[in-house]
Amino acid sequence: MVIWLVGLAIGWTIRGQAIRRGAPAPGVSWLAVGTAFFVAAVVAGVAYLTWRTVQREHHRLSAQQGVARLVLGKAIARLGAFGLGAYLGVAISNVGVAGEQATTTIVRALLAALAAAAALVAGLLLEHACRVPPDDR
Repeated sequence: MVIWLVGLAIGWTIRGQAIRRGAPAPGVSWLAVGTAFFVAAVVAGVAYLTWRTVQREHHRLSAQQGVARLVLGKAIARLGAFGLGAYLGVAISNVGVAGEQATTTIVRALLAALAAAAALVAGLLLEHACRVPPDDR
């Protein structure tokens, strides 16, 4: 929750800081949106494969694989939370601003926030998939 709020505060203040420095207001590129969706898809795929291996097929991961996937899940979940807040902050800071660039920035920032939320969920699913099932013996 704290990471999300930090991202929101940073995303919201970026536009104001740029204007105060006399720089153009930053936007959100399609590359950022696509990259966030790509990361979410890859991590979701790894989460599914991990879940299938550990939970359904009852195979064990090596210690290195388990730790690496758990760390990846935690890192992506935290980055997704930060990105969600930051992109929502960028979108909020452009609300009420006249111009086509502001509208474009809002749309792209909301799409990027959606992608960051998807990455957050994928990271949490990967964390969950790394849990070792209880031994039924």
